[in-house]
Amino acid sequence: MRELFVDRVGYFILICFLILATFWFYLYFSGIKDSQLNYWFGFAYALVALLGFLRGLHIFKKWGGFSSWVGKSILFFSLGLFGEWFGQTVWTYYNAIAKIEIPYPSIADAGYFAIIPLYALGMYFIAKSTGIKVSLQTFKGKFLVIVIPIVMFSVSYFLFLKDLQIDIATPVKTFLDYGYPLGEAIVISIALTTYSLTQGVLGGKMKNTILLLIFAIIFQYITDSFFLYRVAKELYFNGDFVDFMYLTSFTIMALAINKFNMNLDE
Repeated sequence: MRELFVDRVGYFILICFLILATFWFYLYFSGIKDSQLNYWFGFAYALVALLGFLRGLHIFKKWGGFSSWVGKSILFFSLGLFGEWFGQTVWTYYNAIAKIEIPYPSIADAGYFAIIPLYALGMYFIAKSTGIKVSLQTFKGKFLVIVIPIVMFSVSYFLFLKDLQIDIATPVKTFLDYGYPLGEAIVISIALTTYSLTQGVLGGKMKNTILLLIFAIIFQYITDSFFLYRVAKELYFNGDFVDFMYLTSFTIMALAINKFNMNLDE
C-alpha cells in the first residue's frame, strides 16, 4: 500500500487525514455531541474532498482532458468529490452559521446526490478505457450484467426501501428517498461489473488505480448505508462515527484520483 503515498500530494492527503482523524478522536471520545466544534469538523473533513477535486482537475488536463477515456473518468470522479464538498459545506452553513436544523430536502442534496451520476459516468469511462465492450459479448459478460444489478437492487430494497411509503405530496423527498439507495446500487453494479469483466485485462500501471477506485465507491456505499441507518434510528449526530467513515471515504477517493498522476510517471 505504500506506493499509494509515494508522491508529495499523496503524503499531503494522508497527513490531512491523520490531523482530521485526531480531531475526530478528540470529539468522539470526549463525548461532545452538540457543539460548534462538531459542526466545524464537518466542514473541515470536507476539505479533503475539495483537495481531491482540485488535484483531479490538474491531472485531468495531463491525461488529455476530454480527448481520452481516462481523462473523462478523472474529471467525473473529481466532480463527485466537489459535490460532496458542496453538500457538506451547505450542511455546515445551516448548522454552524444560520444555526437552524438543515431541511430535507435542501440545496445540500444537490451536491450529495450528484455523486451518483458523476461516479457512474466516471466508472463507465474507466470501463471504456479497458475494452469492456469485448467482454460483454461473452456469456459471462451478459450474465454478470444481469445478475450484479439484481443483487444490488435487492440489497438496497431490503435494507432501505422495504418499509418506505411513497408520498406524492412531497415528490422531491420521495425521489431522494428512493434515489439515494437505488442510485448508489447502480454505481456499485457498474463498478463490480467492470471489475468482474476486466480481470483479464487489468494489469500494469493501471491495475491498482482501478481497484482503488472500485474500493472507494464500495466504501462510499457502505458509509452512506450506515448514515441512513443511524439517521433512521435517530442515533446520528455531527461528529458521529459515520463522519469518520466519510472522512475515510473522501481520502480513499482523493488518493485514487492522485494515483492517476503517478501512473503517468510509471
